[in-house]
Amino acid sequence: MCGEIIKIDIDPDVRYSDYSEHNYSQYEIKSYDNCELKYDYFFKEHMMRNLPCIIKNITETWKCSQLWIKNNEIDYDYFIDQYGELDAPVADCDKINYNAQCKCDMKVKDYMSYLRSKSREKLLYMKDWHLRRSALDDYFYEVPEIFASDWLNEYAIDHQDDDFMFVYIGAKNTWTPFHADVYTSYSWSVNIVGRKKWILLPPGEEEKLKDSLGNFPLLFNPEQYNNIKYFEIIQAKGDGIFVPSGWHHQVFNEIDTISINHNFVNASNVETVWRALQKNLNSVEHEIEEFREMPDFTSQCQLILKSIFGMDFESFIKLIIHIAQKRLKHLNGDTFLLFNTYYLQENHVAFDLKIILKIIKLIQNHYLLLNDGPSPELAPNLLKIEHAINESLK
Repeated sequence: MCGEIIKIDIDPDVRYSDYSEHNYSQYEIKSYDNCELKYDYFFKEHMMRNLPCIIKNITETWKCSQLWIKNNEIDYDYFIDQYGELDAPVADCDKINYNAQCKCDMKVKDYMSYLRSKSREKLLYMKDWHLRRSALDDYFYEVPEIFASDWLNEYAIDHQDDDFMFVYIGAKNTWTPFHADVYTSYSWSVNIVGRKKWILLPPGEEEKLKDSLGNFPLLFNPEQYNNIKYFEIIQAKGDGIFVPSGWHHQVFNEIDTISINHNFVNASNVETVWRALQKNLNSVEHEIEEFREMPDFTSQCQLILKSIFGMDFESFIKLIIHIAQKRLKHLNGDTFLLFNTYYLQENHVAFDLKIILKIIKLIQNHYLLLNDGPSPELAPNLLKIEHAINESLK
């Protein structure tokens, strides 16, 4: 694929309103071969419908599937030679603090020495490692075509900002707690080697798990509940999992496993992200209601919002404006490649802009923007973008 430009597009008649209601009660997890799965089909049947699936045989052309594996196991020496002096975050699955695993940074060479050992006294899981950003060679894998529309990483790459592209390396029996992905984003995960067991709950089912204080369990045990709809998936080597927005899940490494994971947002789920942002903001404001008359109440709410949700009002708007500006330039003839490979066609660009227009209207009706806070300069920028989109879609 290196050097090849791939054009991607969607049905010109696709409408977001056709997919606004999702019925998970009768759904069964579908499985596809990566070579046979078409972008437009995946866009409509999975991203728009917010339905998970398995995609097989993704890694056949990836460099890391040859370089990182030896005799169908992790090549420890390769990691030590190539990445040994890099630091990576490692979670201790046996140490829990405030319902989360304790983390620390560790040299890759030290983690590989631990992984190679046959007598492991700890359960250590290397998570959220930004290898693509820190390695000299960022082409050790290729973003699958079906995941090319990725506003989060498009914005991060354009701004040389923190990205949402991670390598996970887990020893046998390591695990990830029950959670939903950051921002209620989509995510995809591809196994380079090893095997994972996933448990996924459709949106809304997680509410049945909350305790009297509104907290989720660290792990969901299906045997303790009789009325929970959930899916169990075994992910083998070369398999990809698409996790839709708001699907709470937990993951177990059944054997030593390496995976590559992305979180992403695009036109199919950006409204879900916006509504989740507002829900979290409302919760923050409710929690500190007694300080509402303080002059810095709004800014404090935004700080807390960013700490718990990962994004505040201003950063969401900046994301929307940036993507809108790029799509408008695209229509005017500028060439932008996604992940240096994918080129959006006219129908896709138009769909993105239509959804952004809808989001802009929702933002403009929010009381924060109506009251010139927290960043007054954002309102006129949104008006300019709104006018430009309306002109471009005539």
